[in-house]
Amino acid sequence: MYFFYRLCYTYAMFKKRRDIQSILTIYFTLITALLLGALSIIFSLIQYRSLRANALEDLRHGCNSIGENIDLQIGQLDTICLNSINSSDLKTTFEEYTEKDDEPYTKNRLKRHLTEVLMELKGFDYSIRQLNIYDMEGEGYGVGNHNGALSEADNDPRFLRAYAANGRMYINTSPAASFKSEHSLSAENEKYFSIYRTYFNSYHAPLGYICARKYYDIVFRSALKPSLSYSPEIIIYNAAGEVIFPYEGSANASFPYLDYRDREGTAIYNDVSGRREYCCYYDFKNCDFTIVLAVGDSEFLSPVYRSLTWTFILFALVFGLSLALIAYLSRKLSTPIRQIYHFLAETEAGSSVEIELEDTGIREIDKLKASLNENIRARDAAVKQMMVLNEQEVQAQMLALQSQMNPHFLYNSLSSIAEMANEGHTDQVEKMVYNISQILRYISSNRNQLTSIEEELELTDMYLECMSLRFGEALEYSFEVEDDLLDYQIPKLCIQLLVENAIKSVTAGAPPWRLAVRGYSENGSFYIRVEDNGSGFDPDVDKKLRNQMDEILKTGTLPSLKIEGMGILNIFIRLYLLDGITFIFDFGNREDGGAFVTIGRHINDKT
Repeated sequence: MYFFYRLCYTYAMFKKRRDIQSILTIYFTLITALLLGALSIIFSLIQYRSLRANALEDLRHGCNSIGENIDLQIGQLDTICLNSINSSDLKTTFEEYTEKDDEPYTKNRLKRHLTEVLMELKGFDYSIRQLNIYDMEGEGYGVGNHNGALSEADNDPRFLRAYAANGRMYINTSPAASFKSEHSLSAENEKYFSIYRTYFNSYHAPLGYICARKYYDIVFRSALKPSLSYSPEIIIYNAAGEVIFPYEGSANASFPYLDYRDREGTAIYNDVSGRREYCCYYDFKNCDFTIVLAVGDSEFLSPVYRSLTWTFILFALVFGLSLALIAYLSRKLSTPIRQIYHFLAETEAGSSVEIELEDTGIREIDKLKASLNENIRARDAAVKQMMVLNEQEVQAQMLALQSQMNPHFLYNSLSSIAEMANEGHTDQVEKMVYNISQILRYISSNRNQLTSIEEELELTDMYLECMSLRFGEALEYSFEVEDDLLDYQIPKLCIQLLVENAIKSVTAGAPPWRLAVRGYSENGSFYIRVEDNGSGFDPDVDKKLRNQMDEILKTGTLPSLKIEGMGILNIFIRLYLLDGITFIFDFGNREDGGAFVTIGRHINDKT
């Protein structure tokens, strides 16, 4: 927090803005910027996580949709195969058809019947381009793009693998091994996707094969033309981890996506394409295929970034509105203090004009205004009273009233307020204004020249608290006063003025600045001692003060004192007027550094 204050102060000094309104504006702006910035970052992180999760869910949904569509195409082919295997009419007719000694008429009849049975099993699904049946020697018959007899090599690897599958579905994953013959109705560049199943007799002896085929582009249509908002890389693997789609191959097909399945939902680096990608996986239900959708992170996150852009625009608008509100609040808060400052700076000394300031609704400022006006009225009343006294009585009473009202304390305190305001210590300004208003109330509400040590210590503590607000931890002070002394009477503002002089002395040097107020009784007298760790009394000043005090004690003539010149000589004169030459007064330099001032009275003189 201290670093933040210093940063603000440095910035204000750099811009030469020394008025309180400018400083408040800077502080409020920085605080608002920090708060809005923090909220913007937190909100953006939350939004980013949510939007990224939604984008990932959309990617999974797209992957599942494409996989389910392809799986459905394969399931349709397998259903045709299973229906054909379960057709006893098909198997009986085909067995009769493959007998070598049939009459031509019988052969033609069996062909027609076999065509009808296959067409019925194939149904009206025109995406099924071919349905074939083979015996174990490779002789077959089919309907679809080719209608009629078929002949395949006995060592065709498709049949060998279908046989090895032992009745389970075998998928020919190579579309290049497509069915072609002189009677084919398909174009030269058409590729088939084929599945095979072996069928058996009642003794589980293999009799032949059923083959159902679709165009490769039909089976993988959803992968070739995905209806997605981005352009993903789609790769399909079989159970052995071989790429079966895309058939033509792609640069990314060589990247081992399956090795990163455990990192689904996180970005991976594709060293083939040279980009970061997000991947989703889907396992087919009708076969042992796995589909992978891979999208580059820039494309995947582009909707997220677009949404976050609106978030930052919104916070920018809020910040702009906040600046307008800050300007209004800074002007409203600083106006009363600025008016008081200008009043004190421009009002001539001795003027009886009171400050005209509307009630602000701020308790401390309103009390300060009331105290200032009351102080001015009290000062005017004192001036009128002093005019009826003789010269010596006027001089003594003037000095007492000046000490009672202590206007130089007021000026110094307001100067401290202005300096603290310039440094941006707004909370401390509020506290200091409140304390000063209480001190002024204390000064102006009681016209007695004497007060108890207890009340004087309370006033001094309030003053030191104000100074602590100004100097912070650099100022250290302590009170060590015996309880039995608290009711004894001393001149008003006596200890406070000694402490004020001590602060002025110590702050001329380097911190830490230490003050101590001690009170004790000894040999029938009480003593109040104020010590500091400053530079001590200059020898010339020490000599001049002692000469002046000796002259007062010798002749009884009181010197004229200016307000800004009051110090320990002021206290010496007030003690002299109160007690004559019986009072106790001493000052000097301490052996371990610093200065001390001791005042006291005989205990029998307690009033």
